[in-house]
Amino acid sequence: MTAEQFFTLFHQYGLILICTVIFCEYMNLPGFPAGIIMPCIGVLIAQSELSLLVTLALSVCFGLLGSLVIYGLCYWGGEPIMQRLFGKSKNFRAFVERCHHYINAHRGRGLALCRLIPVLRTIVSIPAGLIRMPVQWFIGWSALGIAAWNTALISFGYFFSEKILSML
Repeated sequence: MTAEQFFTLFHQYGLILICTVIFCEYMNLPGFPAGIIMPCIGVLIAQSELSLLVTLALSVCFGLLGSLVIYGLCYWGGEPIMQRLFGKSKNFRAFVERCHHYINAHRGRGLALCRLIPVLRTIVSIPAGLIRMPVQWFIGWSALGIAAWNTALISFGYFFSEKILSML
C-alpha cells in the first residue's frame, strides 16, 4: 500500500480506521506499536478536519474494548487458554507472575501504572484476567492508564505535526 492509498483510506474512513487500529493495538496484535501509531494518529488528525478531543475519547474507548477482550479470555478461560497460547514458556510465565504480584500488591493503581509502560501496557490484561480482578476495577483503572498514555502520544503527534512532517 502506498502512502497515497493510505491517505485516501484515511480521508474516506477517518475515525473508523483509527478506532480499528487502536482496538488491534490494545489486543496486542503484532505490527501495531503504540509508540509509532499514536503520534501518527495525532499527525493525521492535525492534517484533517477531525477533532482531537473526539479522537482521544474514542481512543480510550477502543483501547479499553481491546483490553477487555484479552481480560475476558483470561478471566473465563484462565489456565487452559494460557497453556494453548504460550505453552510452557518459562519466561512468559515468569513475566505474568511478576505482573500478577505487582497488581496484587498495588491493586488497581498497579494496573494503571502498568498501562504506562511499553509492552507491559497491553500484556497486563492477561494477569488481570487470570487473577479475576473485579471488572469494574479493571475498567476504571485501565481507562485511567489508557487515557494518560493515548493522550500523551496522540497529542504529541497532533501538536508537533508540522515539525514531524517537515522532517520527512
